Amino acid sequence: MSDASTDSLSDKAYHYIQKKLLAGEWTAGDVLSELAVAREMGISRTPVREAFRMLEQEGVLEQVPRFGTRVKALDRRDLVELYELREALEPYAVFQAAGKLSEGDAHMLDTLCREMKSVAEELRKRAKTVPDAAMMKRLLSADLAFHQLLIRAAGNRRMMKIVADSRLLARIFATPRQEHDLGIIEETHRYHIQILDAVKAGKGEVARKLMAEHIRASMKESLEHYDQQRAAAEADAVPLDLPDDMMSEYQRMERNARPRKSQRTRAA
Repeated sequence: MSDASTDSLSDKAYHYIQKKLLAGEWTAGDVLSELAVAREMGISRTPVREAFRMLEQEGVLEQVPRFGTRVKALDRRDLVELYELREALEPYAVFQAAGKLSEGDAHMLDTLCREMKSVAEELRKRAKTVPDAAMMKRLLSADLAFHQLLIRAAGNRRMMKIVADSRLLARIFATPRQEHDLGIIEETHRYHIQILDAVKAGKGEVARKLMAEHIRASMKESLEHYDQQRAAAEADAVPLDLPDDMMSEYQRMERNARPRKSQRTRAA
């Protein structure tokens, strides 16, 4: 196989793995197999190995002795840094994009906002507060595309790559932890509408401030949730002092009460 062909397949493997991570199919702590991914894609292990290497360099995957390649679990500092990176770049991007949207991009951004609104309306009609997996996929697709279209409109490809990578890491961190409820969806939709209106009107400074506020609000909620989860985990680590027969019964009830793994995240 030529070097060019290997590079092309490596890129395909790289994006395939990204999609799996963004969809929540693989989350922090999951061990990945080069062979399994290669079989799923119908390619050799060489390009998959190269894709793994690229994602390790980006901090998405890590090599763990005796375990292999694992999706990296991020800590609180990692999450703060990722949001700070986005706050440094995305507000600048919408400032640059203000008044420069093509007709096609403006139409697509409107469509993405309507999709998010549609998800919220469906939840209200069903008298639910949390979207199912299909609705979550629609929501995340609209959210990610909205931000990336605005960055693309700024005309800086390097910036688009950096922000895309940081959003991916934030997704990996948040997916199994933070519930995405109706209130968050509606808040995100409001921010998106306000940002888009400002960009369309050529109000770059307004768009910049709104995007920075949007990202800070997302970071605040994500960190609050992270802290709550850590506190709960620490409390659970304290063993109960029950007799053996009672402990066995308690553990049975605990297993039955444990929620099934679901896709949970926070849009931003």
